[in-house]
Amino acid sequence: MLAFLREWREGSGNAERMATSLALHAPGKLRFAQRDGAAFALVPGIWGNPALTPGKGAVPALLPSGDRVLFTGWFDNLPEVARQLGLTSPDPAVVYGHAVERWGDETECRVIGAYAAVIDRPRLGEVRLARSPITAPPLHYHRSAGMVAAACVPRALIALGIPAELDEDRVAMHLHAMPFDRPGGWYKGIEALQLGMVVNVTRDGERRSRPYSLESVPEVRLGSDREYQEAAEALLAEAVDRTIAGYRQPGTFLSGGLDSSIVASHMLDRMPAEKKLPTFTFLPEEGWGNEVNPVFFPDERPYVEAFAAMHPRIEAQFVDNAGKGFEDGLDELFLLSGMAPASLPLIYPYHGMFAAARSRGCDLLVGAGMGNTTFSNDGMRGYVEYLHQFRLRDVWRALSGRWHDDRPVWRQFVSLSLIRALPEPLWRAWCRLRRIPLPDAGAVAGALNPGWLGLADLERAARAADASFDRPFYRSREDEVASMARQMDADAFDLMQGLQQRFGIAYRDVTRYRPFVEFCWGLPTDQFLRGGETRWLARRMGEGRLPEAMRTEQRRGFQHQDWHLRIGRRREALLAELKSMRENPKVARLVDCDRLIGLLENFPESSTTDLDLAYQYMIAVPNGVAMGRFIRFVEGTNV
Repeated sequence: MLAFLREWREGSGNAERMATSLALHAPGKLRFAQRDGAAFALVPGIWGNPALTPGKGAVPALLPSGDRVLFTGWFDNLPEVARQLGLTSPDPAVVYGHAVERWGDETECRVIGAYAAVIDRPRLGEVRLARSPITAPPLHYHRSAGMVAAACVPRALIALGIPAELDEDRVAMHLHAMPFDRPGGWYKGIEALQLGMVVNVTRDGERRSRPYSLESVPEVRLGSDREYQEAAEALLAEAVDRTIAGYRQPGTFLSGGLDSSIVASHMLDRMPAEKKLPTFTFLPEEGWGNEVNPVFFPDERPYVEAFAAMHPRIEAQFVDNAGKGFEDGLDELFLLSGMAPASLPLIYPYHGMFAAARSRGCDLLVGAGMGNTTFSNDGMRGYVEYLHQFRLRDVWRALSGRWHDDRPVWRQFVSLSLIRALPEPLWRAWCRLRRIPLPDAGAVAGALNPGWLGLADLERAARAADASFDRPFYRSREDEVASMARQMDADAFDLMQGLQQRFGIAYRDVTRYRPFVEFCWGLPTDQFLRGGETRWLARRMGEGRLPEAMRTEQRRGFQHQDWHLRIGRRREALLAELKSMRENPKVARLVDCDRLIGLLENFPESSTTDLDLAYQYMIAVPNGVAMGRFIRFVEGTNV
């Protein structure tokens, strides 16, 4: 993690306070330097390469030109870039600085990895800020007449004296359960730079560019199904190899699904033959009730145990967070991340898994968070795409394989292909005519006050970013890729960085490896949806790696089926808290306290398989409570 301050005017900020705040989670690791009106702070560990110990490399790295580089993160292709530049240094800060001198903003297209970087250029009176595409540490930015400052966490900038005044637009976006990548930030005067953004700042202004874009990934065309599979497996293996290199004891999150288990099997291939792989699986708490929608399975244990039996080096650990709820750990993450994204109250299972990994001695946790949008895509955009391509036989075969849909295939064809292919105004008119409720994620999972004045603008922006906010489906590869590219972050990296700070363990998602993402997003739809079978590529990649029952399972895991137990035992306390929040003008303006209070006052006697009702308790109630707490946390009024 890094923090940087360049004072245009002496006395504009307290650099030592900034550095101390940055190192709140690990004060003993802080490396800090001040020179010529600039301050550089670095806390190695959670984002860095373990092969580069804190004792190696200067902070900041000094280039022959006089430029000074502050870098946090990693290169996946460091040796290749260093060779192209004729360098022998293993320090990514040095290599990155030389790359920028050689290639300018095109560096972000050539360097593959996850990083945030600041280059101070005293000779030019300029500061360059950059955040890598696809995956990156957060980078928050402030510019004023007196200074330019940047840090991986907002608290380090607030320590400079910048007021902690929340930006309601950002708060509302997450409260409405419609998060997407957008300019701005959680605090007025502090911008959260978007992925891939480069900002060159001077005393008089700034120049911005975003040289790399995923929105127009070209389609990949290979000669055979086998070639597609082999290429995907080779890239995933490469991602795993580059991810775990240098770590002493990797561990991984493991579910009963396809993505994480295939990744775990590749980790075993690339670890020493005698080394165990600890895995961590979240389970529902005992006594949760066993009510489950038929398209999901709630308990991952049977499949994980079968996978572990197939691979004896798997050391499976199960965590149920007994007695815990979504509120546990919120205050720590408020402090460490400086925000409360919509996903915050849903990640409490990870607290137990991070803690278990720390106890086991892991220094890295590997995830497969983008599996469903890369190699394990279900391909259901084909219902419309195949129709547009006049591939009627493929449409029919795809629909006939819908195991959970008991309608005749011709009715599925009308509903899922013909009607969805209509232009949006006609599709909406059809839904009104047939009295089909239009999708409204905010009304189900959101907790935003419907009277908030910016609601209409927020919904328009969200729907422009992602077609599925408006229609719960995609109609082509291009449609899906563009939407996914606009949601690559949505403040999720800040949240995961908070967990990494709290537990002192690095986390890396191998399915965000750039060449792998580019390849998977370029694949034709029939690599994912073939002959009625969804997730076709992942199922082929699982052959010989997964138990057959696991590989062919059509249902998906569902981690929060025990919501009724966990919320029910704290219902009275949550009711009292929401009623107290309702008296706070700032909270009441944003959080729909009355609706959430009504949901808890009419709490169902048992769990339900009705997903629209379940999501209100699983997502809307926790989201509203967490955001209300966060607003009061920032105000300093939490009880």
